[in-house]
Amino acid sequence: MSILGVIVRAQPHALSGIEARLRSLPGVDVAETTAAADGRLVLVIEDSPHASAAATLGAIALWPEVLNTSLVYEYSGPDSPAPDEVDSYRDWRNSLGGKPNARGS
Repeated sequence: MSILGVIVRAQPHALSGIEARLRSLPGVDVAETTAAADGRLVLVIEDSPHASAAATLGAIALWPEVLNTSLVYEYSGPDSPAPDEVDSYRDWRNSLGGKPNARGS
């Protein structure tokens, strides 16, 4: 299970339609709208039977009215390795198939 905390920045004139559309998506909770006057919405996105949280965030980012999305929190549930199984906090980078940069990260 994944849970994402996200800020969505959108065109202010389109917010009411975007908010309604977000509220209709499975796994999406519009958590904060007090900043909506400037085009920001705070979301909590969870995995749903229809899509992973990451896939849902990716789809939202492609909406034409959305200017950008910022991932500010991520939790991965029991399918994540236990902390004592991780030798280095940088280990996840090796799973991306790339090489570490010059600083070793």
